[in-house]
Amino acid sequence: MFELSVALKYLIPRWRQLSVSIISLISVLVITLVVWLILVFFSVTNGLEHSWIQKLISLTAPVRVTPTEAYYNSYYYKIDTISSDSDYSLKTIGEKLESAQTNPYDPEFDEEIPSDWPSPERNDLVKEAFDSIRSIPNVTARDFELTVSNLRLQLVRDSHSNEPTTSALSQASYIGSLDEDNPSLAKSILPVTEEDLQNAREFIADLDPSTFCVQCEPKVVLPSNPIAGDGVLLPKGFKDSGVLIGDRGYLSYFTPTTSSVQEQRIPIFVAGFYDPGILPMGGKFVIASHEVTTLIRTSHNEDTAVSNGINVRFNDLDSAESVKDKIVQAFQEKGIDQYWHVETFREYEFTKDMLQQLRSEKHLFMIIATVIIIVACSNIISMLIILVNDKKKEIGILRSMGATSRSIATIFGFCGFVMGIIGSLMGIAIAIFTLKNLQSLVDFLSAAQGFEAFNPVFYGDSLPNEISFEALVFVLVSTGLISLFAGIVPAVKASLLQPTETLRAE
Repeated sequence: MFELSVALKYLIPRWRQLSVSIISLISVLVITLVVWLILVFFSVTNGLEHSWIQKLISLTAPVRVTPTEAYYNSYYYKIDTISSDSDYSLKTIGEKLESAQTNPYDPEFDEEIPSDWPSPERNDLVKEAFDSIRSIPNVTARDFELTVSNLRLQLVRDSHSNEPTTSALSQASYIGSLDEDNPSLAKSILPVTEEDLQNAREFIADLDPSTFCVQCEPKVVLPSNPIAGDGVLLPKGFKDSGVLIGDRGYLSYFTPTTSSVQEQRIPIFVAGFYDPGILPMGGKFVIASHEVTTLIRTSHNEDTAVSNGINVRFNDLDSAESVKDKIVQAFQEKGIDQYWHVETFREYEFTKDMLQQLRSEKHLFMIIATVIIIVACSNIISMLIILVNDKKKEIGILRSMGATSRSIATIFGFCGFVMGIIGSLMGIAIAIFTLKNLQSLVDFLSAAQGFEAFNPVFYGDSLPNEISFEALVFVLVSTGLISLFAGIVPAVKASLLQPTETLRAE
């Protein structure tokens, strides 16, 4: 191609065109620096956002279905309180799902239904909800429970004296039920240290280390012990406070009796730790078995929207809105939509503001990055104008030999485009090198300032170091297009030059 060969000739640095070559080099270096900064910044921030979301859904789910006030006021839910087959007690969603009876009421043995109760629904609200969700391809559903309790641990440690030292740790905590099929939770489990294993062997008899949940990926299983009780998972903040796997204690809660309110205790031991990320309540969120969570929750008689519900899981988080819409539509077709509230992980009350802020900042930084690229590529305009003035004689010769205005414009426009692409490729190469050695850079910054450059509580033990495909496409497309547009002004100027006037001036 004629225009391409001429453009490549102009792009090769020459001593006779030292000023043009220097300006070209500076333009390419500025673009390289900008692309490097944008790629490193967006790769780290996108990686952090992905990590935070993964840790969020490890404790929740991409989509969550919770009962509405209409559910708790329905005949379907209330009837268990006056039914002998239901032991006169309210049932959780999990218990409703496993129940063989939609309506356990027996008019021969049970008391009369109160007149102010609603009429019986024709639907089995829980089973039809699960059937609707599971009818969607590649989607799984599992009930969850959430309650509160007081966690108390006894920390027994060896000391230099003959007698071991004993201390206690007590904290009010959220207790969430374990979802064994949650792959995100398995990825957030912290590795077991030798100190953990030694502590477990010493204070819990006959506890097989192979039953620790960290060794069951991708399926998390909480071990139990006839002496120590049920295993629980604690946030890593407890580990930072000196708690070890094998430490024993109990979960306490209060339940009413005929004469008073009495404290009940469930023996537990620490089976592992997980990283909750920046979830606001993550530092107090204890993961226990379904049996433990149900026992505590039913004693409180909790009927809140977040205490019981259905976790909906699937692999592609970007399809969360689509899955939500399908669930809502399926509920509407079955006539049960008034009993259920469906929301994605971006709508949860305890994470909505945080994720919205992250998205707003990402869009803001994207605008700033575009402006910076425009400023960086504007240097190409100056360089090409100088090049056009320097090549007036050659342009005149080319025009007199039959080159069209479009060909002349294409030559200089292509020069700007190539400079932008060269700068982008150099910036990408440096960014990849930086990301591969990011931890060394972070360690250097931490050592230089005397404290952690990035707080592990927010950023984890290490920053993400994988290049963002989204950022890569953004810099390549934006830099190429802006560089091409930057070459339009000089290209138009070159195409308007008349060969007779140019050669006469020379």
